[in-house]
Amino acid sequence: MLSQSNILVLSSAIRSGRGALNWSQQDLSDKSGVSLPTVARMEAGIGNPKLETLAKLLGAIEKAGVKYDWNQPMGYGMTVTLKKVGTVGKP
Repeated sequence: MLSQSNILVLSSAIRSGRGALNWSQQDLSDKSGVSLPTVARMEAGIGNPKLETLAKLLGAIEKAGVKYDWNQPMGYGMTVTLKKVGTVGKP
């Protein structure tokens, strides 16, 4: 069972990762296979999520290019590598 402080850190990491990718909660739900109400509850720090649910959410975010560093004294660090979709302004 996760402590409340761990749940809050993970909730923040999920919100931050989703925001860095410019995803809506629905986008994260679709890409992770986790229901939209569960995504919303997790981001709000409500309840005690299953480790499987956390793995699905964080896995979808990481697959899209977010790397978490969990060895930080105040929680976590985050690096985002966005995939190149196309060339802007190409003549």
